[in-house]
Amino acid sequence: MAASVFQPPTITKQSVKNYIVDPRDNINIECEAKGNPFPTFTWTRNGKFFNYGKDPRVTRRSKSGTLSIDFRSGGRPEDYEGEYQCFAQNRLGTAISNKIVLQVSKSPLWPKENLDIQEVHEGAPLILACNPPPGLPPPAIFWMSSSMESIHQDKRVSQGQNGDLYFSNVMQEDALTDYSCNARFAFTHTIQQKNPYTLKVLTSQLNYECTYAMDTNPTGIQQLGIPASASIFHA
Repeated sequence: MAASVFQPPTITKQSVKNYIVDPRDNINIECEAKGNPFPTFTWTRNGKFFNYGKDPRVTRRSKSGTLSIDFRSGGRPEDYEGEYQCFAQNRLGTAISNKIVLQVSKSPLWPKENLDIQEVHEGAPLILACNPPPGLPPPAIFWMSSSMESIHQDKRVSQGQNGDLYFSNVMQEDALTDYSCNARFAFTHTIQQKNPYTLKVLTSQLNYECTYAMDTNPTGIQQLGIPASASIFHA
């Protein structure tokens, strides 16, 4: 009969370093290891020994270092945020997991604000700021009208990495809708909507009115009181 080969512990599975959990679910902090003799497991939390046996919500899986935290009988997931580290040990040595930073996903409310009408000259560039609430993890950003129609994007209108909506040159047609920045929080399955922006595009009036005045009276512009720099609003 062949003799057993002794092996020091090796970590085979562990939770990710930045471990963000859904506040509605139980928490599992993974730590699996192999070795011969089979290793024993201990944990630290925030650099100190974590005596999980004294916490009725925390159990360790059999033949595993994985910790399970059960909230079915109450408790707050936020109370378990912190930095965890697993130690697997036998008489040949100790294997140590990564430092696992446990954080509960958050979707803070968008701050209330009153947005002024955005007045911009036709052909000018424009930036509509999004400034989403700093969720954990950061939310996915997308722009829609208040009637929940997607804002068409192309080379002229595009969304930046920070969530802002960029217009390289504004056109009159841009004022036909409003613009609302939306933030989708994946873990809590919620979408928050910023108050919509309304655009007014200012465009030069030297078109039909001026042509008509010049055709009927060489000095028609002055007589009709239409200044050469006049502008009008297109809502």
